Amino acid sequence: MFSLFFGILWVDSLFCTDIGFGSLAIFAGGIALYEFYHIAGKNGYSPFRVSGIVAGVALLVLYWLSVRTHAAVEYHFFRQETVVIFVFWLLLVQAFTRGTQDAIKNIAVTIFGIIYVVFLLSFAIALRNFPHGLSIVILILLVSKFGDIGAYLLGRKYGKRKLAKIISPNKTVEGAGFALASSILVSLIFNLIPSIRVMSVPWAIVFGVVVGFSAMMGDLAESMLKRDVNVKDSGRLVPAFGGVLDVIDCLLVSMPVAYYFFVWGNFIER
Repeated sequence: MFSLFFGILWVDSLFCTDIGFGSLAIFAGGIALYEFYHIAGKNGYSPFRVSGIVAGVALLVLYWLSVRTHAAVEYHFFRQETVVIFVFWLLLVQAFTRGTQDAIKNIAVTIFGIIYVVFLLSFAIALRNFPHGLSIVILILLVSKFGDIGAYLLGRKYGKRKLAKIISPNKTVEGAGFALASSILVSLIFNLIPSIRVMSVPWAIVFGVVVGFSAMMGDLAESMLKRDVNVKDSGRLVPAFGGVLDVIDCLLVSMPVAYYFFVWGNFIER
């Protein structure tokens, strides 16, 4: 997966474009949204899958196109008229196909899927168009995923105290500590390399803590949703991992947090 991701970024960099990255984000968003609706269906919910996936993919495509045409990234993902049209559409589909049965649940879970998967994932597109956007996206990915790797490898060996037993029984306090340490170390090493550094060393440490912690929260958030429907994985598309949603769960929180870290703090080195 790392090879595929970095291969796409390398091709993009050769042609000075973000088409590969944008296409990957849109594809991942569509598959992850499908997986979310699938696991929601296991708990008695009946989201409008086709309407939700079409709307979610369309929103990602339109946002990607709009961001590419503006030099400065301003985050306006949900336009008011888009929300109104989509809500009215769901009300009509519910009325003419399902009547009054579970109307609130069906519409609510459809909209929540778009917010949870598509809206949060769209921050990756915004970050890619920041100054040093390529380095920023790589940094967030490495900080998030190596934190996850550190927690898994070292937490399995040394973890004893449960972190959130009800949500995810296998996660431990020691594993969380190793995850944060791994995230800080990766952020620090990355920003010591002159050709790709994004921020100063002190802020790199802070970034590792903030984004590493948010990545753990993203992992726990998806675990909570899966625990609610009593499933282990969101899908079977990615061998040994589960589904696409299982792969990007930590990024769904760490990407927005990193976005506001840079926007509010203005820590990017020019």
